[in-house]
Amino acid sequence: AVLLLKTYHEIAEPIALLRKVREAMRSGARLGVIDKNGIGSDHGLNAAVVIREAKEAGFSLVEQHDFVKGDGMDYFLIFRAAAL
Repeated sequence: AVLLLKTYHEIAEPIALLRKVREAMRSGARLGVIDKNGIGSDHGLNAAVVIREAKEAGFSLVEQHDFVKGDGMDYFLIFRAAAL
C-alpha cells in the first residue's frame, strides 16, 4: 500500500506520478490519499480532481471518507490498483 499524506496538491504532474506508482504496485494493491479540499482560499485540491486523475492513471476508487478532521475539509480517498 502507498499513502500520500497532505502532499498530492503539491505534485506538479500527478498523473505521471500515479502511473509510476501504479507500475510499482501489485494488482489490487491500495493507494490512499489524504489531503485538503482547497475550497476558497484554502490551500489544497478538490477531491473530485484527485479521483479523476487517479482513474486516468489506472486506479479505481473503493472508499471515500471525510472524517480525517472534524471540520470536514480533509478527505481520505482509497483506491485500488487495476491490473496492468
